[in-house]
Amino acid sequence: MTAKTIMLQGTSSNVGKSIVATGLCRLFAQEGYKVAPFKGWNMALNSQVTKDGGEIGTAQAIQAQAAQVEATVDMQPFLLKPKGEGQSQVVKHGRPWADLHLKEQDQDYRSFALEEIETSLNRLCQEFELVVIEGAGSPAEINIKEQDLANMSVAQLKETPVILVADVDRGGALAAVVGTIELLTPAERELVAGIIFNKFRGDLELLEPGLETVEEETGIPVLGVLPYLDGFRVPAEDSVALNNLPSEEAELEIAVIRLPHLSNFTDLEPFADEPKTELRYIEGQDELGSPDLIVIPGTKNTIDDLQYLKEIGLAEQIIEAAKQDTPIIGICGGYQILGEKIYDPDGLEAVEADWEELEGLGLLPVTTTFCPQKVTFQAEAVVEGSGAFLSELKNSELRGYEIHMGTSQLLSDCTPAFRIKQRGDERVNIVDGAVSGDGLIFGTYLHGLFENDALRRQIIDCLRIRKGLQPLAAKPAASSDGLEESYDRLAETLRESLDLDKLYQIVGL
Repeated sequence: MTAKTIMLQGTSSNVGKSIVATGLCRLFAQEGYKVAPFKGWNMALNSQVTKDGGEIGTAQAIQAQAAQVEATVDMQPFLLKPKGEGQSQVVKHGRPWADLHLKEQDQDYRSFALEEIETSLNRLCQEFELVVIEGAGSPAEINIKEQDLANMSVAQLKETPVILVADVDRGGALAAVVGTIELLTPAERELVAGIIFNKFRGDLELLEPGLETVEEETGIPVLGVLPYLDGFRVPAEDSVALNNLPSEEAELEIAVIRLPHLSNFTDLEPFADEPKTELRYIEGQDELGSPDLIVIPGTKNTIDDLQYLKEIGLAEQIIEAAKQDTPIIGICGGYQILGEKIYDPDGLEAVEADWEELEGLGLLPVTTTFCPQKVTFQAEAVVEGSGAFLSELKNSELRGYEIHMGTSQLLSDCTPAFRIKQRGDERVNIVDGAVSGDGLIFGTYLHGLFENDALRRQIIDCLRIRKGLQPLAAKPAASSDGLEESYDRLAETLRESLDLDKLYQIVGL
């Protein structure tokens, strides 16, 4: 079969392209079509692992879930993970390929990458009936347009009709649409088949004269206006979307250290579904306060971010909090930061500073050494650690995924947190993570850990008991159920807000 294609591009980053694409994947899947998401070139630090161990951006993994299909590396042939000072690790077809500086991404690289992107897109078009393609940023970034591998260059591969998405909530959406289209070449303009205004709150009648003007100025139909959606959970692609959302009803506060190279912050999102629990992101030394739990999440640059914590004084505050028996959890790079020492003999991590060896926070008896081989697996594990958080779940099973380039060595009689029993299709027996002697601090390489409902609720209830509160009475809501409800709600919102007849005509269905 040869699939139909449709592409979402935006007037800028964070206008909601990923969310709209996710909703379309679920909508078309509900209509009985075999749908695949696609983003040829992406720069993001949020990623997940496919069944065969390939690494792709979280947004496309989520869109595959919404489309009810297995995620594959063809859905994102190029993922760039920024390391600092203009340098990125390039992940090609799910595997680390090279570290490149922006200046090294020349015309030869662009031609090669576009060929690889087209190859992946062709494979998807042979396997699926419809491919929902997502762009990146804006197609009208005139200073980097010659290097663009995500927008019009991809649309032109299949003469794909483009839907332009604009964010009403940030203001200037009408002008942004007209200006974006004006900056496109005539050939590119021909591909723009519709416009969607997103994140609208207010009286639609007040917006309608502007919509009419946009259609008159551009000659392109407005397919609809999507409301600003609250209270649903679809993981964001970029940390630019992170906000502190204080709750007057919150009884627990979880402080998440917002590292400069923060990655896979979606690990923490399941906590947002827990009753009376608040997530707060910490950047400065005066912001930590007295939380009930500190989480140090993943990072693309462990050494640089550890040095940053020391420079601004947060490292010292975290160590002092541990002395006051504040529980701390470290995920991946955060786990490495909690250890005693980090070694980087080949300079794999240190970009902004020249470090071969660095003292960690010393809160776990662990040392880490970086190595060139990147570990990327879906994983199944059992709980092995003890202490308040883990002892009640001893030997219980959980799922997650690994994305890391370091190996950590447990010192003395340190107890591992988990034992990995399966990586992909292979049975293994590998210890993971570490637990402090008092059980209040643990670290792990497992991402997606808090999607495991029993573990997440055990942590919440332990924190509540420590604070003199009663455990939560209601059973934890299944994290997967919340995602499925969000996908269905997105699809329903698109049905109610868009001109589906016109959309189907554009797609050619």
